[in-house]
Amino acid sequence: MNGARAVILGLLLALLVALAEQGLVRLVGASGARDQPALILVLLLAAFLGVLTAVATRVLRLPGATAPTVLVLGWTLVPAALALVPSAATQAVGGNAALTSAEALSLAVATVAAAITLGVPSERG
Repeated sequence: MNGARAVILGLLLALLVALAEQGLVRLVGASGARDQPALILVLLLAAFLGVLTAVATRVLRLPGATAPTVLVLGWTLVPAALALVPSAATQAVGGNAALTSAEALSLAVATVAAAITLGVPSERG
């Protein structure tokens, strides 16, 4: 049952990551930042999203490899899968699996942030 729990929670986290990723890109777009400042904002927010994903993985007591996997699925597979569903609700998150260079860099930053966070020993209490 533990494997099924990890898969189900991982899929839910991937969906939340996809929603958060779209939200942070729209937030930066709404801020009016252009070019370099926009990329820096997206990278900072992506790192924060990676840390949040790693913390959620640790809190839910999921295997350590779940956080990077969730980030990659949330950035690539979930938007492509939701784009296939003909609904106005899913079109906000739906997209294709092809990443722009800024999105790929953001995903790499988020994954590294998650890996670093998971590498820090947890407090024993």
